[in-house]
Amino acid sequence: MTLQIESTEYLIVGGGAAGCVLANRLSRNPSNNVTLLEAGPDTLPDSTPEDILDTYPGRAMANMDYFWPSLKARRGNGDYLSTAGKNPAFFHQARVIGGGSSINAQIALRGLPRDFDTWAEQGAKGWDWESVLPFFRKLETDVDFENHMHGDTGPVIVRRVPRAKWDPFTQAVGNVWAEQGHAYVKDMNGDASDGFSSVPFSNDGHVRWSAARSYLPNDVRSRPNLRILANTEVTRVRFEGKRAVGVDAQHKGKAISINAEHVILSAGGIHTPKLLMLSGIGPKEHLAEVGIPVVLDKPGVGTNLQDHPSIYASCFMPTDIRTGPHYIGPASYLRYSSGVEGCPESDMVMISAGRSGWHAVGRQLATLVPFIGIPFSRGYVRLKSKEWQQEPDVCFNFLDDIRDRQRMVSAFRMSAELLMHSSLSKVIDNPFPSMFTERVVNLSIPNMKNRAVTKLAASLLDIGSGVRTFLMDHFVNEGPQLIDLLNDEAAMTDYVCNAVVSLWHPSCTCRMGTADDPLAVTDNQGKVFGIDRLIIADASAMPSVPTTNTNLPTLMLAERIADKLLAEKARTARVA
Repeated sequence: MTLQIESTEYLIVGGGAAGCVLANRLSRNPSNNVTLLEAGPDTLPDSTPEDILDTYPGRAMANMDYFWPSLKARRGNGDYLSTAGKNPAFFHQARVIGGGSSINAQIALRGLPRDFDTWAEQGAKGWDWESVLPFFRKLETDVDFENHMHGDTGPVIVRRVPRAKWDPFTQAVGNVWAEQGHAYVKDMNGDASDGFSSVPFSNDGHVRWSAARSYLPNDVRSRPNLRILANTEVTRVRFEGKRAVGVDAQHKGKAISINAEHVILSAGGIHTPKLLMLSGIGPKEHLAEVGIPVVLDKPGVGTNLQDHPSIYASCFMPTDIRTGPHYIGPASYLRYSSGVEGCPESDMVMISAGRSGWHAVGRQLATLVPFIGIPFSRGYVRLKSKEWQQEPDVCFNFLDDIRDRQRMVSAFRMSAELLMHSSLSKVIDNPFPSMFTERVVNLSIPNMKNRAVTKLAASLLDIGSGVRTFLMDHFVNEGPQLIDLLNDEAAMTDYVCNAVVSLWHPSCTCRMGTADDPLAVTDNQGKVFGIDRLIIADASAMPSVPTTNTNLPTLMLAERIADKLLAEKARTARVA
């Protein structure tokens, strides 16, 4: 038996970063009736878990309660991958109010102006840099800069760790970058130059400012025209002809149905295309394969999957380096140009982090994380069956394009050589190629066993260089020796292809574009072509992934689509 819930005007599917923005902005007008559905748990402002509030992101990222439990993804299918490298692995996709903003690294970067000018060139008219900048300013309160490039009244707190307060590892990395000719950029959200900078974070130095904390405080939640239903997974969108009229869902194990005048999908780069295909909107041949009646043939749904392929190189830090008054964590961010033929400038990024986990061993390890800011490879999301409980087939096709392969190998070499630089050898020891393996994931789960195991391991690593080298080589490092990879280009290429991982920025699977583009799914207002009253407002609507972490661009996108919806309603009211 399906329980019918009273109808709503705006039904938002997905309480992630974009959904929180939409719920706030649309319900600000008391005449709008708004319902927000979140598949995972809600976290109330006065009882938000400590790991989500923590300014160090490793604790929340390790808590499996905040993720889709059976979602997996594959690197790719190409012959440049080993059999093991093609196997699907657990994919960290947030399933909690606030979405990625509740568990991510809190990096609050906008991307480059050219990212959004490219969106406009790709058919998303009105999404150029000059058009989106006001919405970046609207969403933030930047505590470090007061000028025309920054906001001071927005809900999201943005601040940086000053260079003088970086940990010794990151200080040393920054000094080497400067020696190599990279300039120091004071404000990466206002200056598009290459160089390194203090990372802007979405926290105030004490607690995380997720989209849930920023956009859904108590006063917003108390609005009588806003309803939030957590633990509610939507199973399909319902239609009357070519008009969306509501959704079917599972709420705490019970079937419910909700009618709506507008259905807004904000379920993210993986689950928004999944839900569209379950509802009959997608490539008709694929829908026929899994036995789903076609409501609308949309070849672009689930195609064009993009993310930032990344890889890790780590090292051990002696006690005196990892202790003291300095900030310990990801603090510095290098943007640089690869110089690879056919690639744009400012196409690469490297993050320096003076801490690699919440546990005792994580505090002993520092990590460099290079990633491709502008990837050329494209993946896909496809259904495995017509059953809503079944997670989709997610394949990123990382490094499928030879330019991506060349750049990732070069970035890994650059990281390895940096860790072996004479200036770094004064503050670190035992550099090694680190991998985000299943063993690392399991050891990162915050529980008593892992606390005890890592505490014991950390004490052994601190005994002395001989013991540490043995343990690092035989237990910590799951890959080959770094020096061996540096001396063998073929071995390095093979290693990189099979060790590359997602930076957890899946996007672009339902991209905006023009009506004559067969692969565009929505217009420049997020409206799905061919379906009335169905809107997409999340990272899946991006035409191409920005050259940075996707949290702030996603917030901006949701702010702008909410603004368009409110303006449209105001126009309709004036005409009436």
